[in-house]
Formats: sequence, structure tokens, C-alpha cells
Amino acid sequence: MRWCYYLHTNGSLIGKNPIVLKDPDYFDSPFVKKHWIIDTENRAEAWDLVLEAIALGADKDRLRELVEKWGLTKKDCKEYIIRTPNPTPTQKEGLKLFFEYILDEDINNFFDDIAKTASKVK
Repeated sequence: MRWCYYLHTNGSLIGKNPIVLKDPDYFDSPFVKKHWIIDTENRAEAWDLVLEAIALGADKDRLRELVEKWGLTKKDCKEYIIRTPNPTPTQKEGLKLFFEYILDEDINNFFDDIAKTASKVK
């Protein structure tokens, strides 16, 4: 489902019906840090939004809601990383914060697990 989200300067991550796009200036506001237009069934777009939003200071509780709603898991994160060979600096920072604040885990353990899996494949 196509949906719009914007990050308010106060950290709120707010979803909007795409009908707002009829006004091309809808997101032009000093209160909008960033906005996304995503297909919520597209895993990569959901990951992009969550990682960028957390790096830009989005409310962690709201992000946890979306992570649960969209089923963004640690296992799914491996797929995202494999399929995103050139993440932006914001996405990289968001990944680190995702593990710290959403999963309450050390990202280094995640990469150690990936390395172990890779060594078994060889």
C-alpha cells in the first residue's frame, strides 16, 4: 500500500494518506525534517524509512510500532543488507541505532553472526 510519512522537527513520525500529494507543497514546511513516499509492502522501502528516520531523531516508540507492524526483524535485516550494497551514511548510522534502541543489542554481535555464517558457506 502506498503511504506517506514525514518526520516532524519534534521527532514525531506521522503517516499521511497519499492524497496529500495532490498539493505539491504539502511537505514544504519548516517543521518537516524529511518525508518519504513508500509502498509499505516493499521491504526495502520500509527499512529505508525506519533507518533514516531513527538516524534523524524519530521517536523510538513510534519506530518500534512500525517495525512490529511491518515485521522488520534481525533476520530480515540480513536480507536488507545483502540487497542494499551501497547504503547512505544516514542508513549506516540508522542501522547502528536500530540495533541499539529498537533491538537493544550490540550491532557488532550481529556482524559477528553474519561472519560465522559466511565462513560456514565457504
